[in-house]
Amino acid sequence: MTTLKDIAKKAGVNVSTVSRALNNSKEISKDTRDLVQKIAKELDYEPNYSARVLVGKKTKTIGVIVPEVSSNYFATMIDTIENGLQDKGYSLLIGLSHHKLENELYNLKVFWNRKVDGILIAGSMNDKINPLLDLIKNDGIPVVLIHSFINHQNYDYVAIDDVYGLSKLVSFLKEQGHQSLGYIASELASRFRIRALKQIIKENGMELKTKYIKIGEEANELCGYKYMNEILKERVIPTAIIAAYDYIAIGAMRALYENGFRIPEDISIVGYDNIRESKYLRCPLTTISPPIEKMVNICLEIMFDKIMNKPSEDIHHIFLKPDLIVRSSTSSLKSI
Repeated sequence: MTTLKDIAKKAGVNVSTVSRALNNSKEISKDTRDLVQKIAKELDYEPNYSARVLVGKKTKTIGVIVPEVSSNYFATMIDTIENGLQDKGYSLLIGLSHHKLENELYNLKVFWNRKVDGILIAGSMNDKINPLLDLIKNDGIPVVLIHSFINHQNYDYVAIDDVYGLSKLVSFLKEQGHQSLGYIASELASRFRIRALKQIIKENGMELKTKYIKIGEEANELCGYKYMNEILKERVIPTAIIAAYDYIAIGAMRALYENGFRIPEDISIVGYDNIRESKYLRCPLTTISPPIEKMVNICLEIMFDKIMNKPSEDIHHIFLKPDLIVRSSTSSLKSI
């Protein structure tokens, strides 16, 4: 089995330098880090995490569970986490949940067995992970949730105030003179939003007819494309469409163009998440912009406070307000 001494000998540095380089410490030059990591890979070096834990040392790793990494939303989240960890000499382990309970439990057990120094969980939708979280917490591993859809009262979490974001969208459409709305969403995206959205629309004196609510198992562009086409089969269509997130809006816009509709002259459309592509579309998308980087950085700050054993039993429940980004996909009915 390859040891740190083997790597140090081949690299021509001391063992402590190898250790720091493998942990991406900024105290070591990039050239030395690259060299050490290259040699470690060539020699098939495997860190002995168990030994580190036995001598009371940190593993300098953080486990992160996210639903997926294909979307801009979660890719931005992972990128922000990795940058924050590198600044502190920590490495990242990623587990994908695909919004499934069994995957969350599996990844939590893997991270627990690896004795990571902390765990971040994004987009959790099931409180059945709580018993396992309790065991992990009792073992001294801090857990922080990022935009959880479940109210994990006994754990730190930072989330986006989605109700506020939806209220901003609906109020904006009302100001533009829209009264009849449609809503397109995947089942997962709508599970924790549809009730709030209906209430907000009702409070604004607007209308969301059942036939204009389309929620399906499909996700992303396919969801928007399929269900926008279904809405267009109606004799009368709403004047504005709310898509649960931007990728759904993109699919809906494609369906509208194919059927000869103009955006926003014939119908307005709004999204949620302000993904990178939204401002570069043929018709730039009006959307809600959640402060992802800020949310992640607060989570990291909370986590490292716990890791450093600061004397605080406080549990943080923080909600951040998103911004409304107005672009060309919406217009006032009076101006059409």
